[in-house]
Formats: sequence, structure tokens, C-alpha cells
Amino acid sequence: MFIAFFHSFFIKKAVFIVTFPKKKLFLAKTNPCMNIELLILTTYQMALALSFGLLTVFITLKVVNNTVLKVNFFDLVRNGNIALAIFEGVLIFCVLFLVEISILPAVDALRTMAIAHQTFTFQMFLISFGYFLLFYAISLVFSYLLIISAFYVFISATAKLDEVQEIKNNNISAAILVGAVLLSVTLYMRPSLSNLVQSFVDYKSLEKPVVEETPQKEGAPQKAKPID
Repeated sequence: MFIAFFHSFFIKKAVFIVTFPKKKLFLAKTNPCMNIELLILTTYQMALALSFGLLTVFITLKVVNNTVLKVNFFDLVRNGNIALAIFEGVLIFCVLFLVEISILPAVDALRTMAIAHQTFTFQMFLISFGYFLLFYAISLVFSYLLIISAFYVFISATAKLDEVQEIKNNNISAAILVGAVLLSVTLYMRPSLSNLVQSFVDYKSLEKPVVEETPQKEGAPQKAKPID
């Protein structure tokens, strides 16, 4: 429902930014030195990855330190706690590795609309960005639920060892063990999450015309057919 509303809301008007000839968009080798279409898509993808990647790192540090470790991460790192740095680094990598899958479907949606309409419009970028925000929220929440659940299941299975306290005490072996478990779960679950995110994209609706043709009013004069 959200996707249908978002698409129908922004698809009504079109503000043209870049237009291209109707000849095999993204496939024609018109200039081997530069591909404007690919440059636009790559810049858009890099902007999403950089901005939301940094945001994800910031959110991850806050969530992990307040829910799992419950410590002041920066003070322990200043004191030379290598185990905590390893553990936090693995967590950040796992979250980014899962959240990264939200970028490509949004870029593919933009590419599909551009190929179908032979142009880039402002509404296309808005629709693509709306897809990305939805996918980003889904993958971010899923990654936190997955990692935190896997972490607590593992520490419950090893009740004789307090992994959190060992990591706080700079036990590098404990940090490597827990980090390897979380990384393995992340690699195992990533394909399923990727398929889930891509299933939300309705590529057929993205190929519809940006501006719908208005039906001819009743009583309007029609063109006379030529007489043989």
C-alpha cells in the first residue's frame, strides 16, 4: 500500500532534468570516454552509500552500546581495549553488509524508469529514493533484530562464560569468537533478506508512462476520414 501510494503521488507531474535519444539507453556505445547515463546512476548510488553508510555506523554504535554492551565505548577504546574494538568493528561490518542490499533495488528502479521513458525526471529520483528509504528501514531493523537475537542465543548456549564481561576485560579470544558467530549468521541470512527487499519493487508499474494521455471529450470534433 505504501509503495502504491508513493508511486501514484509522485508520478503525476514530470520535471525533465536530462533527456536522451531513444536509442538503446544504457547500452549504446556512443562515446567510449563517457557514459552520461551510467555516470548519473553511479553518482546517485555512491551518494546513497556514503551518506547512509555513515548514518548506519552512528546508529549502530548507539544501539550496541546502549543495549548489548552498556558501556562507554570511547573510554574503553582510549584505554586500549582491543577486544571491544574488534567486537564493535565486526558488528558495524555485519550491519553495513546487511543494509547495503537496500541500495541496488532503488538504483534498479531508477534505471527501469529511465529506460522506459528515455529520460531522467525529478519524480523518478523521488520514487527511487522513496523505495530506498523503505528498503533501508526494513534492512536496518532486520539486521539489528538478527544480530541481537543471534548474540543472545549464543551467550545463552554458553552460560558458563560471560562473553560481554570478557570483552569488557579485553579478552581478545572472546571478541573473535562472538564476532565470528555473528559474521557467519550475517553471511547466512543476507541472501534471504536481499530477495525479500527486491520483491517489493513493482517494475511493471515503473514502466508505465509518466504522463497519462487525457481521454478525448465527448462532442469534440473528430478528424474527417479521407474519402477514397
